[in-house]
Amino acid sequence: MIVGKTGGVTGPQPIEPNRKAAAPKVEPTQETAKTDRADISPQARLLQKIHEIPDIRHDKVESIRAQIEAGTYDTDDKLRSAVDKMFGDGLVDDNDVE
Repeated sequence: MIVGKTGGVTGPQPIEPNRKAAAPKVEPTQETAKTDRADISPQARLLQKIHEIPDIRHDKVESIRAQIEAGTYDTDDKLRSAVDKMFGDGLVDDNDVE
C-alpha cells in the first residue's frame, strides 16, 4: 500500500480578520442628528434649592431668642398668625385664642 499526499494537513497559515463591508457614510440631518442631553436627578434639584435659600439672619435670630427668654415674644397676635398659617387663614375664630 502506498500513501501519497493527502492534502489535509499543511503548515501554518496567516490569520486574516473577518472583513465587514464599510457602512455607507450618511450625513446627519436635523431629524437624525444627535443632541447632548443632561438628566438632573431629584437630589441635584434639591441641592440647588438649598443653595438658593438665603443665609441665616443671625441678628434677627438673636433678637427673637432674647425676646423669648424675656417672655415678651409670645403675643396673642403672633400666636393667632402662626395658627392661621398652620391651618389656613380664616379657620381660627378670634375667641378660640386666649
